[in-house]
Amino acid sequence: MKTYHDTFVEQLVRRERPGGEFLFRAFAVVLGLVLIAAAYWLAGTFFPFFFALIVILEFFAFVYTVKEFEYSFMNGDVDLDVIQGKRRRRTLCSFSCKEVTRMAPCEGRGEPEGEYTRRLDAAVSRKGAGRWYIVTEREDGSRELLLLSPNERLLAAFKAYLGRKMEYTLPPENTDMAD
Repeated sequence: MKTYHDTFVEQLVRRERPGGEFLFRAFAVVLGLVLIAAAYWLAGTFFPFFFALIVILEFFAFVYTVKEFEYSFMNGDVDLDVIQGKRRRRTLCSFSCKEVTRMAPCEGRGEPEGEYTRRLDAAVSRKGAGRWYIVTEREDGSRELLLLSPNERLLAAFKAYLGRKMEYTLPPENTDMAD
């Protein structure tokens, strides 16, 4: 009987909310309250319609500011999706580990310099620990820079398929020695 060893790792990462998003939400709440007061004052019998409309707009303003990224790794093929509002999924890019020319952590060295046809930032935060970059080179000559925040399982999967292209050694596994 043949056994197949497939590697499948999936990770869901939620983008940290910068201060600008908090200000946007606070502004949306204040604007909603002002519009509700104005509708109450001016609309008269149409107030329930305007109230419902403002509440629905507030709901969409809050829900669609949430952004999540999903990294899917299957036997050396990587899919990167963005999920907005926990509803709408869109594929940002797909690539094979054969197209990767370099993968390394951003800590201490920053992003690599160079000319890229596309730059995708799908990390947890724009600045912070745990950011990695991947440089891919396609058959048509285009180069992409991807910024990710992979966990240890995803890093181990990349290490198995990339080998020396990955500039990082995984931390040693916990090996408890019995006496």
